[in-house]
Amino acid sequence: MPVIARASLVEFFKEQVEGAMAHQGVPAPEATACYVVHLLSDAVRSDSNVPAAALSDSQPLALRLAAALDQRCPDPSRALRQVADAALLAGGFFAPRGRPRGGTATYYRTLGGFAYGALVQPSAVLGPIFRDLAERFALYADVLGEVNQRAEMQAPAGLVRALESWQRCRHIVTERLLLERGVVLPPRATSMRVQ
Repeated sequence: MPVIARASLVEFFKEQVEGAMAHQGVPAPEATACYVVHLLSDAVRSDSNVPAAALSDSQPLALRLAAALDQRCPDPSRALRQVADAALLAGGFFAPRGRPRGGTATYYRTLGGFAYGALVQPSAVLGPIFRDLAERFALYADVLGEVNQRAEMQAPAGLVRALESWQRCRHIVTERLLLERGVVLPPRATSMRVQ
């Protein structure tokens, strides 16, 4: 990913997220798009501990979700939001693209969507944003995945990784990005070997 000044990080990700939403045909309320942009920019900043801590916690998200739903949890809204945000980042921007859809993606999408849904009632201000993220979690995860892939494909090695990933899972977003970069892909019925 190119080096970006901290002052322009939000603007950079705003442009990237809006572009990915437009490419994928994901209309989003401005407030939700803004939330996703700020979540992403906070996650990659070295001076922001909140998203980094949520992602680096070694405890599985399912156990963290169970702890957040436990009546003994001192701050359930905060804990649920950390789980939901971590699931969105891990299942979207930081998701490995070389696996077929399902498996890991389903895990993150189920947990993250549920956690955002549980936040709708406790938060009057952010409720509509959390409702949108809960109902369309997979779409937003795909948007973040495209932002990551687009950045990775700027380097030749990233382009090769994307091609190898596409060979394994035939992900439509990866295919579109490869075609945009001028890569000629074989017909769907053919197999190919990258050298």
